[in-house]
Amino acid sequence: MTALLPVRPTPQPGEPLTAYAGRLAEANGVTRRRVLPAHRHDVGVPEDELETVAALAGLDAGTAARLTMDRYPPTVRGRGKTHRGGWLLHFSVEWVCLCCTPLTGRRELFWQSALSPVCRDCRLLLVQARSLAESVTVPSPRLVDLVGELTSLAEASVFHQSARLRLGSFRRVCAVVAPTIDDQWPDRPSGLPALDVAAARRWGVFPSPDPGTVAVILSAAAPALHSGYHRDRLLRESAQRRRRGHTLTVPPQHVPNAGRYLPKRPPSPPKTAPILAGFNRDDARRLLWLTTHLAHQVKRHGIRPDHVPALLPAPGEDGLPDPAVWRTRWHFAIALHMLLTHVHDGATSSARACHAFGTTDDDASLLLDGIRLGRGIHDLDAARLTDAVDALVDGGLVDYQRRRDTLRPVTRLPRLPLAAGRLPEIDGHPGHDLALTWIWTRLTHGPAFTSPRPFIADRHVRAFDAAIDPETRLTLAETGQQLLADADVTTIPTTHATWAPVTRRYG
Repeated sequence: MTALLPVRPTPQPGEPLTAYAGRLAEANGVTRRRVLPAHRHDVGVPEDELETVAALAGLDAGTAARLTMDRYPPTVRGRGKTHRGGWLLHFSVEWVCLCCTPLTGRRELFWQSALSPVCRDCRLLLVQARSLAESVTVPSPRLVDLVGELTSLAEASVFHQSARLRLGSFRRVCAVVAPTIDDQWPDRPSGLPALDVAAARRWGVFPSPDPGTVAVILSAAAPALHSGYHRDRLLRESAQRRRRGHTLTVPPQHVPNAGRYLPKRPPSPPKTAPILAGFNRDDARRLLWLTTHLAHQVKRHGIRPDHVPALLPAPGEDGLPDPAVWRTRWHFAIALHMLLTHVHDGATSSARACHAFGTTDDDASLLLDGIRLGRGIHDLDAARLTDAVDALVDGGLVDYQRRRDTLRPVTRLPRLPLAAGRLPEIDGHPGHDLALTWIWTRLTHGPAFTSPRPFIADRHVRAFDAAIDPETRLTLAETGQQLLADADVTTIPTTHATWAPVTRRYG
């Protein structure tokens, strides 16, 4: 058993585990290795090491977990052992504040990510730890507000799917803008630090190591955080600049024959050249074929966007898919809804599809961008969509939109022939709320965040499903079907009702 240390400082808000371990060791006159291994970072911390720090400092498990990046989703902390593809910086990069770090040794957990290139307490731009000789840069208030919004989204992403989607979409936009950004493009507010083009080009699986360059990229891509129109514009313009390979510049007027020094017009791209980042002309023709195929399905079977569930099923699949493939199925459902809306001469928009599924959040991916802009679709994605359409048709078309509209206003569970204890509470959520969410997921084939109770996580619904007995499960399924049947009865037009003839006799 690990003994408590005599001096136990309180963790500061946003303080990382490595910084707190150093303060704890210094306050007690011991080496840092006794508290935490020297090679340990603030992400991927083993449970036993975290328990050791908590035992030495007298912290509970929740407080100790808030000192690491492990509680954040992969959208923030990255994926794999090296934590690539998220907002987390490379392990060799360290950002510090020129004001408070040399005086107090203060560091923040979000300073290890590209979400916070600014010290919001001192209102100064961060610098790399090896560049402490740089001058102090005061960021603009707009940049400070943007950093505050991004860090708030990161905190919300721990519990809310919508915040994870927004951060993931914004990260992809920044990764597209970074390779083509320069002093003229894209438009951005004034008062930003100087742009280091070489550092911007280093944005890849890890963000750029220069905090000033990260601040410029975040500010340039900030309109895409709130607007799908600006996101599409940045993606489209960046793809055009990438195809050109350079930015045309006007030579000085005093140079003789200045036209000779202008770059030559790029040659016409071959048929297999990409027409958008990730797509070529074969993908464009495949998208046209898929649209025609869906038009035939609409004419033959009458499939509509209302028949698309929030999570597309796979052939032979019964019930909701595994959580590991939910994001992929969610994107395919949005894509199919957009394509069917286009076939029915409607406006193609991922925001409309998300709204139809029951959430106001938008999402972006290479699949959705290709369909939204009409640039193409990959062969594997097209095959999955056609298989999903066949599965929907073979299983019988169900008006999932009507089910969603019917179940969304239901706020109270009808009286059930069950004891109150048959509906258990899960993680503080009442049993009747979990039962209504369970009915929603089973009848609409959609995740819990599309229901009227998005605060209930899908893992709680699965735990509720595992905790109830078969009789309760059957009763809830019948209750959901009865709710749909009652709505069908009450919405039958009176002109379609059939009345029995009445024969009257007089005299």
